Amino acid sequence: MPRVAACFFLIVLHGVLAGCASVSTPDTIDWRQHRDRVTALEDWAFSGRIAVRTEAGGDTASLRWQQAQDDFAMTLSGPMGLKQATLLREGGTLSLLRDGERRPLPPEDDLLRSEFGWRLPTDYLPWWLRGLPAPGPARQQLTDGRLAWLEQAGWRIEYSEYRDVENTSLPRVIRFQRADVSGKILLKQWTLAP
Repeated sequence: MPRVAACFFLIVLHGVLAGCASVSTPDTIDWRQHRDRVTALEDWAFSGRIAVRTEAGGDTASLRWQQAQDDFAMTLSGPMGLKQATLLREGGTLSLLRDGERRPLPPEDDLLRSEFGWRLPTDYLPWWLRGLPAPGPARQQLTDGRLAWLEQAGWRIEYSEYRDVENTSLPRVIRFQRADVSGKILLKQWTLAP
């Protein structure tokens, strides 16, 4: 009798395991649908932390990002040699707001490097922060229908964790690296405009 029960148990267990193998995990999503949904987000924001390491050393700061269609405001506060500085892009023009003074910045101006310690890929950030490649050439690898890593414009961006925000999967942890800089962004709280 125990042999019959053991055989029955193995048959039932095999059926359960086979059924589980054919069902996709709930974290697996369709990349095209996901990409289209996230691309359609025009107004969004997040707060978090950023840690950056360059040849000169490393530092951290609080980070707040606000996106309104093609315009953005990136505010860094805390260490990084800053009390608070906001990089603004309005109508395609960059400017830096610091200590109540607003200075216009050419996109590749050395002032960006002197203020932040490294050049910021401002044309790519609104895409990469949402877990998307920016328009143009890129290499990428997907895991569960989302970007696992991306190589674009000389940068490598890795996405180690996502979170669900209003039924949209958005990055929670991003690592970035280029020849002279590496770092990590923790995106703590997302806000999506209706």
